[in-house]
Amino acid sequence: MSRDVSHAVRVHDQPVVFAALILDVDTGLIRGLSVAEDIGEALTQAVEAALTKPAGSLPPGRPVRILAAVGLGNLVAAKLGQRPGLDLIPAIDEIVPAAEAEDIFDAFVGSMSGRRQPSDPPSPADWKGLFDQVQIYTEATPWRRWADDIDFVVDVVFDGERRQVKAVVMGNAGIQPGLAIFPGEVVEADLEHRDPGAPWPFKTETLACTLDDPDSVPLEFRDRAIRYRWPRTAHLVPSFFGIDENGGREISTADARLLTVVTAAVLSHDRRLRRPSPRAGTPTEGHVAMPDSRSAHYSVLHQERPG
Repeated sequence: MSRDVSHAVRVHDQPVVFAALILDVDTGLIRGLSVAEDIGEALTQAVEAALTKPAGSLPPGRPVRILAAVGLGNLVAAKLGQRPGLDLIPAIDEIVPAAEAEDIFDAFVGSMSGRRQPSDPPSPADWKGLFDQVQIYTEATPWRRWADDIDFVVDVVFDGERRQVKAVVMGNAGIQPGLAIFPGEVVEADLEHRDPGAPWPFKTETLACTLDDPDSVPLEFRDRAIRYRWPRTAHLVPSFFGIDENGGREISTADARLLTVVTAAVLSHDRRLRRPSPRAGTPTEGHVAMPDSRSAHYSVLHQERPG
């Protein structure tokens, strides 16, 4: 696989930067990766690493089967043919890379861009479930009805574990629309006007989905959304981030699942009431289908924040 990553990676005296990534078919582990000023050189370096110095515990050796992204087959064959001892190159099949492979490439680019990556990134099924719920959320525009001084208190039960969080619908006061999730006391959710150089004002375990102009987000964020069937012509595209003790980072599997359930809970409560009321009333309850044929249960109330 190869991408032009000039938008994300800067190399001195190189206006254009290509990245090449070679994955092990059986394990999904990275066999070789490289960045260079042209696609040919990036592939040459990645092939060299894949054959002689693969990452992690993978042994070096010649391939028995090669899959190349559409359009790269001949170039990969040429680079392999330049290697001594590879007089017989296996047949190369061109394929459309699977979503999981594209997600790995996203993480590679994100890491090179300085965005911290989780140790357990979401699976394609987790991403699909999250994007489905956020697309419904975006179309429903709950920020037109709910101000950001209203807390949604959400109880989630998944895999036998119960967790309570508070969620805030962003966008009613004119700030960037989205949804923020807090583990305890809610803080002001003004994500749009945060100084990037200032310390993160949010507690550990805070999660957020912001809905942004497609031209203002990293290219891989937009491409990932489209890969998971986000409308290409949409005026807003979601970005996700979490907070830990070291600051902002991209989201993990657990984060994606919690965001999915809480988004569904807020949507369900919004559909049921349509108009906010000063009283919490009775909770809204429901279930969300999760990967592996499991489901999560939620119960949600809303309350106005004092003061």
